Amino acid sequence: MLCRRPAFAAAVLVSLTLLLGTFPTGLRADEAKPDPTLTRQIAAVRDAHKVPALWAGLVEGEALVAVAAVGVRKVGADDSVTAADRVHIGSDTKAMTATLLAVLIEQKKLSWSSTVGEVLPDLKGKIHDDYLGVTVSQLLAHEGGVVPNVLWWGTDRDKPVRDQRAALLPVILKNAPADKPGTKFVYSNASYVVAGAMAEAVADAPWEELMRERLFKPLKLASAGFGSPGKKGATEQPWGHKPAKDGFEPTQFDNAPVIGPAGTVHLSLPDWAKFASAHLRGAQGKGTFLKPETFAKLHTPAEGFRYAGGWGVNKDANLSHDGSNSFWYSRVRLVPKQNVAFLVVTNAGGDEAQKAVAAAEKVLIEYARERAAKK
Repeated sequence: MLCRRPAFAAAVLVSLTLLLGTFPTGLRADEAKPDPTLTRQIAAVRDAHKVPALWAGLVEGEALVAVAAVGVRKVGADDSVTAADRVHIGSDTKAMTATLLAVLIEQKKLSWSSTVGEVLPDLKGKIHDDYLGVTVSQLLAHEGGVVPNVLWWGTDRDKPVRDQRAALLPVILKNAPADKPGTKFVYSNASYVVAGAMAEAVADAPWEELMRERLFKPLKLASAGFGSPGKKGATEQPWGHKPAKDGFEPTQFDNAPVIGPAGTVHLSLPDWAKFASAHLRGAQGKGTFLKPETFAKLHTPAEGFRYAGGWGVNKDANLSHDGSNSFWYSRVRLVPKQNVAFLVVTNAGGDEAQKAVAAAEKVLIEYARERAAKK
């Protein structure tokens, strides 16, 4: 399965700038309790689209001020979901990988202009020469001319995942870029795998270890991990679901581990809110996890483009991304001018899941508008 291209241009029927106000500080992310009103509204969306479960959260500043979790962990089982359950965020992992690269850049192990040829010199003679000059910035913005996907399961699975990624690089970068690097946006999971391999090379550790030590721990994302949440065959965590003739069929299948930098992270919605908050504050020039200029680099597309550092960027400087491994669908949207972020995820894939997430986001926007009107 592949990470789906994000729908960061998805239409929102109301103007966020007009509707949203500034909210007072609410509960910390790890103290959040389900909001009854929001829960009822999200339950109605879940019923309308018949997805197994839906999670939704509203972030203001450094706080998760409202959260809802409705539905079941697995179709055919009785376990209800909770706000603390771990959810798979698919390609929304990309913003995390880009943040990890930014950490390494601040630590002087990389620069935004570091090239594939400089960081991975052993690839010379094994890949097309046009990729040797592709930079970190271009890879993270999908401007490196890298193919979208390759056969992710076509590696020796007995080898460590880091070695599998290294073995895939000559496959990913074998043929000439379809477009000259730096000239065109082409959404590419493989681009992030190359960026992840560059991080592994300069820090001499697997991407997974780097994520745990340099991102998850500092941000206190205790629930964060990789792959399908939970134990094989158990329902202590939610399962993903694929579209079936009569609804959805449960599965714990996921993307190949080798594609990790492009989309294998799972975590609880409150922990995801902590990550979203770090970038929301960073986009306001108030972030502390990275330097202001580093956040600005992650959030600012090159001239003529609308994607940077794992985020789609619109004309109002709102940041958004969708993610899916075909069995989950997620969306995160940051609105820095209004100090809010929206998080939605369902444990299902396919068109109906995407529609459910879009409908739940609209509920969150209306919920935010009503909160603002009461202030």
